[in-house]
Amino acid sequence: MPVKPALADENSAEGLEAFTKYWFELFSYGYETNDWAPFEAVTDPGCKTCNKYVEIVRGVYSNGQYIEGGGFAVDDFSTDFALNTQGSVQAFVSNGQTDITFHSSDGTEIRTDRAPEPVVDVIFAAYSENGWLMLDYGKPEGT
Repeated sequence: MPVKPALADENSAEGLEAFTKYWFELFSYGYETNDWAPFEAVTDPGCKTCNKYVEIVRGVYSNGQYIEGGGFAVDDFSTDFALNTQGSVQAFVSNGQTDITFHSSDGTEIRTDRAPEPVVDVIFAAYSENGWLMLDYGKPEGT
């Protein structure tokens, strides 16, 4: 399981970047293990995009299949680190995901989805005494 870097607990642009990279590591961990508890502990239950992906992956595992790959990597991160009207901070994240191979319960390869081109997504996170919480993740509005 990924280990949270100490910097990810700081209320700063650098802390948010470290948290975001850690969050994507937890996302990757969920794909490979179907253990979503660490991811959900730092993700708002209202994140519709997050819930959609978790539901898809859980569905694969519930059918007795498993996933290999699907790891996320953050290539670039930028934020003005300004609170918006909802009290959260927005950042733009260039990220990619590796190939995802689906296997049957006996290990037979079902198919491999090739890695998509890296994309720029927007994240919204809020800081509290408990640290950062990912509120939302997805395509910037208007794209």
